Amino acid sequence: MSCRTKFSANEGDYQPFPESGRLAGNKNLSLSTLRKHVNGQATVYYYIITSIKNRDGHFIQTGCGPNFQGDWVTLCTCKHYMRTFLDASDWNGKWIAGFTGVRTGQGRNFLVYLMKISQAFKSHYDLWFDKHIPLKTKRAKAAHLDKFGDIYKPRRRVKKQSDHDPQDYIPPHSNHVHAKGWDNDIAYRGCSDRYAALLVGNPMYSFLWNRSMIEYVSKLHQGQIKCKIHSLLGQLKAGRKS
Repeated sequence: MSCRTKFSANEGDYQPFPESGRLAGNKNLSLSTLRKHVNGQATVYYYIITSIKNRDGHFIQTGCGPNFQGDWVTLCTCKHYMRTFLDASDWNGKWIAGFTGVRTGQGRNFLVYLMKISQAFKSHYDLWFDKHIPLKTKRAKAAHLDKFGDIYKPRRRVKKQSDHDPQDYIPPHSNHVHAKGWDNDIAYRGCSDRYAALLVGNPMYSFLWNRSMIEYVSKLHQGQIKCKIHSLLGQLKAGRKS
């Protein structure tokens, strides 16, 4: 499923970028500052976020994934196929980056988020009952409570052999952006018949931009690119500020 959504400029029709907390402190860093925080040989996957729109020079997230709420960045409902590239246990330590499309970036691709994965889960059941992620974070991301939520709450506490049956989860909010086809968020299978892993960013290494500050040097296309994080950093340059 793609996170393409019809854009509206009305408040409530997009995810707000955080204004307080750790993610707000890691928002709109300059490229030189980012390079002081990030380096190394770890793998990064990067792609275009089709749900990011431009409103008066600021980026607006009109989809549910990536989700910036609850002081953590998560990718649990979009890029299903990419999330099947690895087993959940093999995602830890990898990086994910998302860029605007050229239309949103007025002819260029700008960096919207970059996160280092600290946890990855096999199912929404495993994520919801994980003890390391605060309950307030889960509630801020809950699909049945918010139209942009990207975590589905299980109906039960007893774990089953497989936790990928949509009937075992509370349906999403009636106006949820994935209201049609939300079962795909639960049960999607791709590479090697794997279920899509649910990716959670390390809050200390999760960075957001809602302005055109860091630009990819060439043009990106649909799909995803895989390289080393230091290589991606070398393909970025400071963009214009708005």
